[in-house]
Amino acid sequence: MKRTVSPLSIFFLVLALSFFGCSPPQELSEPDKPFNLEDTIGSVAKYYATNSIPVRGIGIVACLSGTGSSECPPEIRAELEKYIWQEIPEGGSVSPRRVIDSQDTAVVEITCLIDALSTRSDRFDVILRPLSSTQTTSLDGGCLYTTELKEMSRLSSIEQFVRFSKTLAFAEGPVYTVQTDASSPGRWRVLGGGRAKQDSSVKLILDTPDFMTANAIRNRINERFGPKTATSVSTAEITLSFPAKYLQQRERFLAMVETLILGGNSEILSNYAHQLVKQILSNTDSEQAEIALEGIGKPALDPLAPLLTHLDPAVRFHAGRCMLNIGDSRSLAVLRRIVQDKNSPYRLDAIRAVGLSAKRREAMPILEAALNDSDIQIRLESYEMLARLNSHVISGRSVSSGGFSVDSVMCSGPKTIYVYRQETPRIVLFGSPLRCEKNIFIQSEKSSVTINSLPGDKRISISRKHPDRPRVIGPLLSNNDLSILIQTLGEQPDIKSNTAVRPGLAVPYAEILDIVKTMCEQGAISAQFIAGPQAELEPVLQESPSK
Repeated sequence: MKRTVSPLSIFFLVLALSFFGCSPPQELSEPDKPFNLEDTIGSVAKYYATNSIPVRGIGIVACLSGTGSSECPPEIRAELEKYIWQEIPEGGSVSPRRVIDSQDTAVVEITCLIDALSTRSDRFDVILRPLSSTQTTSLDGGCLYTTELKEMSRLSSIEQFVRFSKTLAFAEGPVYTVQTDASSPGRWRVLGGGRAKQDSSVKLILDTPDFMTANAIRNRINERFGPKTATSVSTAEITLSFPAKYLQQRERFLAMVETLILGGNSEILSNYAHQLVKQILSNTDSEQAEIALEGIGKPALDPLAPLLTHLDPAVRFHAGRCMLNIGDSRSLAVLRRIVQDKNSPYRLDAIRAVGLSAKRREAMPILEAALNDSDIQIRLESYEMLARLNSHVISGRSVSSGGFSVDSVMCSGPKTIYVYRQETPRIVLFGSPLRCEKNIFIQSEKSSVTINSLPGDKRISISRKHPDRPRVIGPLLSNNDLSILIQTLGEQPDIKSNTAVRPGLAVPYAEILDIVKTMCEQGAISAQFIAGPQAELEPVLQESPSK
């Protein structure tokens, strides 16, 4: 009996995206030979491999304060004007030529990588740069109009690129400025501004085309994960879709499919499960054994249950997470203790397992307690899982004009401000309500924003120099709740009177982060400021053709 579990390989986890369309299912040929019921899917088929797809687009950034340019190569101008006409609502009076000619707009190149496992619900960062043939000096404070992103191509002309390259994604949203040293050129991004046009699909290719094996693989996958997860295209190809349960664990799902054995009778599954349990007990490829046991499903629960009381914490963790992922909550007590153990190397994995697989009412107390931890990574993982579960301890404010949100998290532990700088722009306030001190005077870099309050003031005064006119916007008044102050900074000033949204000063997200950081450093807010990582997208720019 073949009992080895296929190793999780990065090469085999990447896949072909179905952006070029899927061919209709073909009539399967007659069976060639019987298959071995004890084979794993990974031993007879492999994922069709490809890398992430680089895409590129030409678009327009608006809302600049005289830092744009009217220059635009003729062949690009013609295509942009055509696209603008298509996007203008019926009866609209916008002149595409005037839009491009304005000093408050800039023609830009947009590039990014679409992950091989992306779906339409995902958001990813895109990177922008002005065309080198123009006089655009800055994209700070701008907003990217909706732009089509197409597969990077060797086509020689922009007209050929626009007409013949496949549209794979779209990008739009407020521009985020990446701060660099004075000698480095600026970098501009739209955080979470990209979205794929279609869901990706996985192509599983049989090593040897065979009717019976292809049918067995399809049936086994659908039996375990639900109808239509796998579709037979031919005797050599099966297409997979991600089940809803595994949208947040796509690589785990693909690894699990590889470990499924073709035979599904109880005796074969029982023998397979006991062999995998022995692997966990011996700490031999425990991660892979756990994934394979999860693939077996409920028949694996009885062999796993005794491991919950094992002396080895690694054995308890792998058994506990596996049982919870299968749907058995007996392991929650084990995972709770792991989350609480500050010396356990499995804390983050346990939090994620509880957040993704436990019932909401059972997960909430474990995750809420972890918010009080002193380790910021533990707090962040708990926060993200609780946000997914719509926990009452998180209250959010959406700043629509800035394309970001402010989440206030009720918890004890160190008061901390954590800012996201990729994919989903957010400011998270741990230990809310976070309040500003009285008697403060803060000015942003270049003194464009002033925040001021005297000892006896009940409100904080906020004003901003107009970006392209010799006047001051404001002052607007805010109370000392930091979340409201941030909303006042970021929201647009021309909010309609019939909405509950507070008017603001339209300060860009990147500048707001700098202001909040300065307030922490100068003692205006008693909290630690932590900036999250930024995606490394520069290599895409280097591969992109210059203008």
